[in-house]
Formats: sequence, C-alpha cells, structure tokens
Amino acid sequence: GDIATCYADPSLARKELDWTASRGIETMTADAWRWQKGNPDGYV
Repeated sequence: GDIATCYADPSLARKELDWTASRGIETMTADAWRWQKGNPDGYV
C-alpha cells in the first residue's frame, strides 16, 4: 500500500552539492501531476 507520511532532509544535498530546491512542495507536486496527466503511459 501507499505510505501514510514521507519526510526528507535536504541538508546533505546542500552540504555536499551546494544545492537547494528553488520550488516549494505545492509547485513540485502540481508540476508532477500535470506531467502525469499529459503522459499517462509515462515515457514511451
């Protein structure tokens, strides 16, 4: 089944790669959903 909750700690990416996300979770999930709706079969 699906997991109830998921957490991530981006501190390692910031430390090792000097990288931080430029978008918030709402924007990222909306973009992922929009892509999935437009590509229901994934990468074909």
